[in-house]
Amino acid sequence: MSKSELRPGTEAVLEKGWLGAHKWLLLRRSSQIGILLLFLVGPWFGWWIVKGNLAYSYALGVLPLTDPYVFLQSLLAGKAPQRAALIGALIVLAFYLLVGGRSYCSWVCPINPVTDF
Repeated sequence: MSKSELRPGTEAVLEKGWLGAHKWLLLRRSSQIGILLLFLVGPWFGWWIVKGNLAYSYALGVLPLTDPYVFLQSLLAGKAPQRAALIGALIVLAFYLLVGGRSYCSWVCPINPVTDF
């Protein structure tokens, strides 16, 4: 069988082994599940590490985190922003600029496992 006939990723599995070829996928899924568990541990056990949702939340009861796109959408809809929402959007935007804008989509967003399933 020639290389062009192999399934995508087969060559990587043969070269690196299954774990080596899938390490980034496993790390991303662990990160996504971990973030979801941070949100769920509050209602389940009463430990409010993160309170809110993926659009706007408080981490440890003090740190506001706001999705910049949701914040922009609220502004364009004519809603006056609260100071905490502005601070949260700036924190997340700074993180995007430092780490990379697609980091949320690949490491946090829970829709990735759903679409892969």
